[in-house]
Amino acid sequence: MKNTWTSLLVIIFSAFGYHLVSNFIGGRLLTFIYMSLLLLIGFFMNPKRSKNNRWVGKVLISLLVVFIFGIKLELFVFDEFYQLLNTIGMSGSFLDILLVYCGWVFYQI
Repeated sequence: MKNTWTSLLVIIFSAFGYHLVSNFIGGRLLTFIYMSLLLLIGFFMNPKRSKNNRWVGKVLISLLVVFIFGIKLELFVFDEFYQLLNTIGMSGSFLDILLVYCGWVFYQI
């Protein structure tokens, strides 16, 4: 199966799974599951999933993911920081898109 079809199936099953899970749980755990699914979708969009030794890039991407998770789960409560993110347009859906990108780029680096 080509990678494009695998990615599409992962998106569809993720949406279905998220819909089922959202009936039973809510709050921060549901947000965490949503962000994890975004990373999973980005991972399956990667055409080559080979291992490499570029650990510095992977550490930076991992820190960015932790940073985004902290923002979305409201663990970082700094008004100035939120204002800065809103000024450059990094809020809401753009952080979600950035998570998909991080899942994709993790094995590209």
